[in-house]
Amino acid sequence: MSETVFATSGTTGPAVEWLRTEEQLRDEVRLVGETLLGRVDHVVSYAPTEHLYGRLYAEVLPRLAAIPVEHRWRDPYAPLRLPTGARTLIVCLPSTWQLLARSTAELARHGQVIALHSTGPATPAARRVVARLRDTACTAVELLGSTETGAVAHRRIAADHEHPLPWRLLRDVRWPDAPVGTEHRLRVSSPRLARRRDMTASPDAWELSDLVVRTGERSFEHVGRASRLIKVNGRRCDLADVEELVRGRAPGLDVACVAVADPFRGEHYELYYASTGAGPAPADLRTRLAGLPRGLPAPRAVHRVRAIPRSATGKVRLGDVAGARSAVRSGCARPDHDPNCP
Repeated sequence: MSETVFATSGTTGPAVEWLRTEEQLRDEVRLVGETLLGRVDHVVSYAPTEHLYGRLYAEVLPRLAAIPVEHRWRDPYAPLRLPTGARTLIVCLPSTWQLLARSTAELARHGQVIALHSTGPATPAARRVVARLRDTACTAVELLGSTETGAVAHRRIAADHEHPLPWRLLRDVRWPDAPVGTEHRLRVSSPRLARRRDMTASPDAWELSDLVVRTGERSFEHVGRASRLIKVNGRRCDLADVEELVRGRAPGLDVACVAVADPFRGEHYELYYASTGAGPAPADLRTRLAGLPRGLPAPRAVHRVRAIPRSATGKVRLGDVAGARSAVRSGCARPDHDPNCP
């Protein structure tokens, strides 16, 4: 049986390879198609096909349906022109919505559009686009899942000022009987779970890093992550591993990475550091961090502070780190395309 390899992003170690059968890929496309998408005549994809999400909806779906696909991830800034009369699926990353926000007139004119979102939280730009297209036939839905599990749940993207809807499990996904109203890590079983390279078969169940509160028999609210794993425009980034890399490139610094919401990428992180001596300037440290291993994104901003807030046991008080930067007003460096430092 042929299998396709998908790799999760490695940080200090090698990437982990997960294998999926052709049947699993086809089953996921058909399931999501029947549940959310309906008829699709044309695909416009901003998701690269080397990752599971892009492979499913920009390669497997067009092949099964014998329909054309535009790989817009190769040139995402090209003007959006949708084929008249064709029900079009737009495969979105978190960063795609800033581009779609400039094309709402084209989306509204076309009308027959369904936007599919995954690989990270829906951004404010996504909710603004949904609000602007409220009175059209355009729809927007998002998937929650991982390379290991495939898609496990779905919901409609809420517009600006709307309360987010609960997530609903896809019909072939099962989960333990966790009590309603309790917070726990999302653990699921499904015939679409991938097989890790060193496994002889797919696992019976898999626990994601997502923290959820069960709201019904097959629904839940997402409340955060149990680990320090974030996804920057769909690319996994373990903040604990980034901190170790920083310490290796700049010995003697006390560092802490803090996850932040990002209007363009969904999630990102900022780096805070303190030094007992002179230490590097924020801009110099940012230069040292260019080209982190395995394509890890550099921090959105670098802040120098007098001290990293820690508990009596030495653990970083993440909730207090951002407030520490007010002690050093000039200690900040950001890339040119981000807003100015406070």
